[in-house]
Amino acid sequence: MINNRKVFAISYFLGRIFFVGFGFSLLRKLVGRDSWLSAILGTLLGALIIWIFSKLKSKINGSLKDIKGNKIIKWSLIILFFLFNLFVFSQMIFIFQTFASSFFLINSPTYFISLPIPFIVYRTCKKGYPTIAKIAEILMPISILLFLFSFFGLLQHFKIDYFKPWLMNGPLTLLQGTLYFAAYSSSAFFLLLNVPMEKNKLAGKFIFSTTTVVLLCIFIIGVLGPNLIQIYRYPEYMMLKKIKIFNFIEKVENILSITWLFDLFMAMGISGENIKECLPQKKQNFVFFIVLLLLYGGAILSGIYYQEELMLYHVLPIVLGIFELLILFLLLFIPKKNSKIN
Repeated sequence: MINNRKVFAISYFLGRIFFVGFGFSLLRKLVGRDSWLSAILGTLLGALIIWIFSKLKSKINGSLKDIKGNKIIKWSLIILFFLFNLFVFSQMIFIFQTFASSFFLINSPTYFISLPIPFIVYRTCKKGYPTIAKIAEILMPISILLFLFSFFGLLQHFKIDYFKPWLMNGPLTLLQGTLYFAAYSSSAFFLLLNVPMEKNKLAGKFIFSTTTVVLLCIFIIGVLGPNLIQIYRYPEYMMLKKIKIFNFIEKVENILSITWLFDLFMAMGISGENIKECLPQKKQNFVFFIVLLLLYGGAILSGIYYQEELMLYHVLPIVLGIFELLILFLLLFIPKKNSKIN
């Protein structure tokens, strides 16, 4: 059973994982300088989704395999959850290797960049959720400190004029941006479905995590302006280039952006453990490692067929939203007798 403090540490990373590069890029192309408004409205909508998810998750005591009742519903939920985690894990690898090859390992081949992931995730998941939670407790303070350093370092470059004129988009476009943001931010919290925890109160944790994303969205516009945000694929990284220490120490963006790698690592750890838990108990570790190797092979193919993968990413919010709706729908049929008073 994971205590509330450890769940909070894990949750901090989950609301941010789909906003490394592509998330902000898709949002800014859709609503431009009004991205901040879609982010705020999307946070409110996402909080409602997570509140509903928390209520339904309280029906489950521990693993999905322990659910009592209709076996068709039970195994449909397990299979759907398994596919959802496979999808999230594959997207995390793609985001990681794209980000790393763009800024850190520019001349390195895709197979080399992603090679350590199966071994790291396998080792991380060796002792289950408690180990992942402990890692989250260690990484969370570091991530928050780096975020605060970026926040105060960018204040001098922030211009309120970049937000004018207000509301350049119509209601339908803003609604679409809101739905996209809500899907990006809330979907990763569904990874916690199989995590045994003391309390199933996740809405507040979701708001705390997503607040950092909203602030980042506001600063991207306020620092880069409406024109530059349409040019850069990674506006959050390019924004950090403006930070200097004592006006002469540069390239600090490489250090500050490590926090996004923390996000991806935590998401791969949780989704990896969920994949493992959904597998049959017989030779589970061996089969799990084979699955990780297959996902590694998929990562290499996504690097080869990069343009096709980008096309998938444009419909990613829709795919994530469908997974959310299907999981919530199946949870409705789980009997309350599976719940347990903590």
